[in-house]
Amino acid sequence: MAVDGRTRSAKAALKRKAKQEVELRHKVRDGITQMLADLMLWNEIEEAGEALQLLILNADPVAALSQAAVELPSSPPGLIRHHVRPGVLDRLNEIAESLHGASQKHVIKLLILCAHAAGPEGSARYLHIPRHEIVFSENVSRTFLNESLRELRKDPGDEHFAP
Repeated sequence: MAVDGRTRSAKAALKRKAKQEVELRHKVRDGITQMLADLMLWNEIEEAGEALQLLILNADPVAALSQAAVELPSSPPGLIRHHVRPGVLDRLNEIAESLHGASQKHVIKLLILCAHAAGPEGSARYLHIPRHEIVFSENVSRTFLNESLRELRKDPGDEHFAP
């Protein structure tokens, strides 16, 4: 039987609480929400929360600050809602502090403006997913090889493949 919406929402709320997620709401001008939609389209991102998290993680405060004087066309306000975990919230507050104590809303607006100003190709650097490179040391590689060979000597029958 399918789970109803209330049950699903309650389960999601419990998960958010366990992971110490915080919901952020930023009232921004409509032009900003359209720019975020453009960024998501250009970079094939479906969730606004994911796009905002990547903007925060890959933020360049100096480049973002250069967008502070950009004039937006007058339009009605929109609301950007997203959930963040403690590490991302700390990073957002760090950026806000480096921008002379700017509000979280102002930082989000500047990050969106900065990435959008870079255009479809240039915005990819602000929305790339950081990947960790795993490099095994020589000692770890040698230990792994020795353990693998030791296991093969104990049970040598299964390393042969049928022709």
